[in-house]
Amino acid sequence: MLAEVLVQNFLKAASRGEATLSAEVVSEFKEDCGKAIQKQFNRNPEWRIRMSGLGKPLCQQICGRDGLEEEMSYNAILRFLIGDLVEAALMAILRGAGIPIVDAQSQCELEISGETVRGTSDIILDDPVGGRAVWDIKSASPFSYSQKFGKGYDGLKADDPFGYLMQGYLYSAASQLPFGGWIVVDKSSGEIQFVSAPDNQEEDSAHYMGEASRVVEALMSNFKYTKPPMKPEDEQYRKDGTTISTGNKLLNKSCTFCGYRAHCWPKAVLHEKVTSKAKQKPLAWYHTLKVTEL
Repeated sequence: MLAEVLVQNFLKAASRGEATLSAEVVSEFKEDCGKAIQKQFNRNPEWRIRMSGLGKPLCQQICGRDGLEEEMSYNAILRFLIGDLVEAALMAILRGAGIPIVDAQSQCELEISGETVRGTSDIILDDPVGGRAVWDIKSASPFSYSQKFGKGYDGLKADDPFGYLMQGYLYSAASQLPFGGWIVVDKSSGEIQFVSAPDNQEEDSAHYMGEASRVVEALMSNFKYTKPPMKPEDEQYRKDGTTISTGNKLLNKSCTFCGYRAHCWPKAVLHEKVTSKAKQKPLAWYHTLKVTEL
């Protein structure tokens, strides 16, 4: 994609002191940063259906609708803010690189099952090769950058606990433009990749719009919270070509990232990943923890 090449060339030139950002772009970046910190530290606790959240597990959205207490780590708000600031920097880079931006951070809405669902689409690009499309901007951890977005559209489609595809197709329908995909920046390395959606989108668009209607109907009904059908996963590792189970069970990915986790799994344990060989082991949520080390 031409836009990706332009971004890389601009950053290379900037590192050599051969490219700069205009005063206008710097001013827009400052404004975006101000909006980001305002959003994170002045939150509106009122629940509403949002395009950005409609693709998340229904049980999670029901918890929010019903006012169940959401558990958030003390550093969550700073993580969200860092992500917003990185995305603001990426917007400045796109502008500085001369990417043809038609619109950015535009308010949009759709009528879904009789309800007005609102959202904010990140950016509309008019790429000379790919054409005009709506794109979503994401900041990602190194793991997510390589193991989620790095597997391309099909890889993300196969494992999408945050509902990124539905979000993209909702923005697409609201703007009446094709869904371009995701512009992703690694928060650690600064690498940037454009993950393109396929040209033929009719089937996926129809699927996710249908799913969105089903979710909206459930949220607007008296459908009550129930424990999700998501089963814990066996913890396994490989040794000498053989797959071995530790006897532990991990919460599935959707539950791991859910702030309402304690309502479903009150006995879940946060522990160092037993199968990790890293010096500083990452933490994982265990449904059943029988073995604490190998």
